Amino acid sequence: MNRINGFQLYSMLLMMTMPVAFLVLPGVLASCLENNAWLAAVAAIIPGTLIIFIFSSITKKSRQPFPLLLEEHLGKIAGKTLSFIYIFFFLLASSFALRTFVEFIETNVLPGTPISVFIGIMLITALVGIKSGLTNIARTTELIIYIAVPFTLLMLALTLIHNPDFGNLKPFAYMGYKDFALALVFSTIPLVNMFPVLTLFHYFQRQNVLKPMFQVMLTYILLISLTTMSTIVVLGGQNSALFTFPAFVAIRLISIGDFIQNIDIVFIGVWIMGIFGALTIWWFMACYTIQQVFRLHDYRFLAAPTTLIIGVTSILLSPNILELVLLTNAILTPLYYFFLLFIPLIVFFITLFKPAVEQQPEYPESEKSVSTAE
Repeated sequence: MNRINGFQLYSMLLMMTMPVAFLVLPGVLASCLENNAWLAAVAAIIPGTLIIFIFSSITKKSRQPFPLLLEEHLGKIAGKTLSFIYIFFFLLASSFALRTFVEFIETNVLPGTPISVFIGIMLITALVGIKSGLTNIARTTELIIYIAVPFTLLMLALTLIHNPDFGNLKPFAYMGYKDFALALVFSTIPLVNMFPVLTLFHYFQRQNVLKPMFQVMLTYILLISLTTMSTIVVLGGQNSALFTFPAFVAIRLISIGDFIQNIDIVFIGVWIMGIFGALTIWWFMACYTIQQVFRLHDYRFLAAPTTLIIGVTSILLSPNILELVLLTNAILTPLYYFFLLFIPLIVFFITLFKPAVEQQPEYPESEKSVSTAE
């Protein structure tokens, strides 16, 4: 029986791609292309389609979910070793999502508050989500998407009608190829975060995973391109590159009728829900991978001991927000591409000439694994 439906899968994958990208990516793209930054977001549809094809092909050729599919296609020793390494990567990804949340709140909302307070509150909330099981995580992300997407579109519309200067978008497509390629690399990173589909397809319909992934990509491109464009229209291309969170700066300037102001606090509440979803799913992937690597009966009891690892790592990532940005560009970006795209690409080539699961011989009963996600 399927434990998550199509919209829940869409919600979980969108939660992996949008929250951090919405705040950070417009500034990163503007630093590369200035007024033409939004073009890189639109162009992400090409590598995004390839990524979706790779992930979809792997799911159709694999009997087991990630990380067991690594053992299925790479062999038991190589697969188990690589799965063990992935545990640390998922913990790092969880820590990065948590640290981004902390830096945003510390810089823009409650400066001077000890970061341990924010980290503790977020970890406790996500811990409850992990212990509730995959089905409840899916239902929670579904509810968040129902609220977040319409509200984000509303915020972007209000941003565009508040003293817009569309001249900031000129000159159109006047940019260097190298700068555009670098911006395209950054705009594609959030799409590789759909990697958890290699696990989630096991609890969905294998043959239907393509549609939710395409819906996620189109939603991501729409929201990020509109966010980047509205930020440039309001702040200008050069000014957008000066801010770590330019989208929030643009939203902060919104006023309705000169008497409704400071509506950014509502945005902060919605965005925190998105970060909760991203943190919880990466954390789930870490616990689930540990369970499968060591053949444990359940993964939920692993959430508590890994809490300390994620919390301490998020603090140790960098001493301040400037070094966090440098760390993201120089180290975390290559790591994300290596674990979330390069290794799946290897698996894709290995499975390229294999028949689909429906056409493969019956899997030996002794090699089947019990996967508990409830």
